[in-house]
Amino acid sequence: MQDAAELIRALTGLAWPAFAAWVVWKLLPEIRDIVKNRAFSLKVGNNELTVQQFTDQVVETTAELQRQVTAQAEPAGSAQRVLRRILWVDDAPSNNAYQAAQLQAMGVEVVQAESTDEGLKALRRAQRPFDAVISDMGRAEADGFNPDAGLALIRKIRETDATTPVFVYGGSGAMARRDRVAAAGGNGVTQSPTELFALLGEVGRFPRTAT
Repeated sequence: MQDAAELIRALTGLAWPAFAAWVVWKLLPEIRDIVKNRAFSLKVGNNELTVQQFTDQVVETTAELQRQVTAQAEPAGSAQRVLRRILWVDDAPSNNAYQAAQLQAMGVEVVQAESTDEGLKALRRAQRPFDAVISDMGRAEADGFNPDAGLALIRKIRETDATTPVFVYGGSGAMARRDRVAAAGGNGVTQSPTELFALLGEVGRFPRTAT
């Protein structure tokens, strides 16, 4: 586990900034063209693509990179389990739209909920079990903003479910509560999308990499 974490930190610190810079450099002319002309299609090489087609290809390409990174850190024990369904609880799901699209490109069904109550209802009503849960830390709830909503969700889940992995994906506030997440029964905290995929990869193989 420690070796895998060190690998992800190294990849996050070195590979991804270089990849991001390459993507921006390669795509900047097309992005500028879209902004300038408000185009709904753009030319890539000798082909004309809709913005949706272009976006889908970028998501698929980065999902493949995520698959490769995760495969490097995947423990042998997860080889027989397949990560098919994930519940993602966040009051601003658009903040995670890209990561959710990457998971879907890997063949994972992502069910989104915007509050602790919605998340718990999704868990109770699920006809097929979720293989993992992802939550932000602070979010707007029915009775106002709760900075510890992620902790509350973990505790509620653990009242009846001791095994489903629950991860917190958030910013510095979530990272500062790492010990409290572990004490509540959470399985990990991160603010890095690459490390999030690595944590999920420790749960099981993504469907499109399953044998």
